[in-house]
Amino acid sequence: MENKELEQEIKKKISNIPLKDRAKVTALRYYLNKCKQADTDMETTCDNIQSKYDKLSMPIYQRADEIILGTAQLNEQNLGLAAKLLSEEELQQFNQAPKESKSIPDYWLKVFKNADLQELPLSERDAEAFKFLQKIEFTLAENDSDFFLKFHFAENPFFKQTILEKKFYYEDDELIKVEGTKIEWNDGKNLTKKLIKKKQRNKKTGQFRVISKEVDDESFFLFFRSIDISNKEKYDKLPEDEQISLQGQLDVDQDVGREIVDELLPYSLEYFLGIKEFKTEDDAGAEGEEDDSEEDEEVEVQTKGQNKGKDKKKK
Repeated sequence: MENKELEQEIKKKISNIPLKDRAKVTALRYYLNKCKQADTDMETTCDNIQSKYDKLSMPIYQRADEIILGTAQLNEQNLGLAAKLLSEEELQQFNQAPKESKSIPDYWLKVFKNADLQELPLSERDAEAFKFLQKIEFTLAENDSDFFLKFHFAENPFFKQTILEKKFYYEDDELIKVEGTKIEWNDGKNLTKKLIKKKQRNKKTGQFRVISKEVDDESFFLFFRSIDISNKEKYDKLPEDEQISLQGQLDVDQDVGREIVDELLPYSLEYFLGIKEFKTEDDAGAEGEEDDSEEDEEVEVQTKGQNKGKDKKKK
C-alpha cells in the first residue's frame, strides 16, 4: 500500500498529462500495482520460509553447542560420519581411548578470525577475549522479525559479565533499534578504548608538549552498542551528520548480525577448519593512512593490562 504523500504526488503528476493519455496511464498503473503486489507477496513468502527454518535450526544449534563445549555424549547417531572422515585405525584408537568430556579449544575464536568480518574484524586484543567465548545463542522473536544474539563467555579478565547480548528490532522490515549489553570492563581492559600520546607544538615558542588522551579504538566489542532511531520525530531533528552516523552504525550492526546468523552459525565448522572465507570485493581497502600534519603526532601507548599493536589484516 503506497503512502498518502506518494499517492498525492502521483495524482498531481497524472493531472499534468494530456487528457487523452490520463485514462491509459491510470490503466497502466493498475497492472503495475499488481506487479508490485506480487513482489511484496514473494518477499513475505520468503521471509516466512526463512523464519520457519530459523526456528527449526535453533534446537539443532543447541545440540551442536553441546558438542563444541564437550557436554554431549558421543553416540552412533552423531558419529555417523566418522567412518567417512576417520581411518579404521583412528576409529579404533578413539573407541579405546577414555571418553573425556572436553571442549574444542578456541573454537569460536578460530571461526571469527577465519571469517574475518570486514565491518567489525577482531583485533589482536579482541582475540584474547574471544578465547573465552563458549557459544552464541540465536533466538527469533514471536513476530518472526526481531531476533536476539547471546554471546556466552567463561569468566575472563576483561569484563565482569558472562553473557553479552544484542537485540535487533524491526518495523516494516527496517531496523529501527538495537540494544546491546553495556559491558562492565575491568580496570585497564576496555578493548574499545586506547591511550594515545599526542605531541603538540606551541606556534609562538616552538616548544613541544606531550599530552595523553583516551580515544575510541577499533574493536568487535563495539557491536554491543545500543542505537535507537525508532522515534522518527526525534531522529529528524538531529543534525544531518549525526543522522548519517547513526544510520551507518545501524547498518554495520545489521550486517554483522545477519552474517553471524546466516553464515557463521550454520557454517561454523567450515570457518573453524579454515576452508571457507567470507570476503568482500573491497577487502584490500585503504590501510595505514598517514597523517600529513606537522603539528600533531599520535603514538599508541600500552594501557595497563592491554597488548600493544594493531590488528593485522589477512591477505
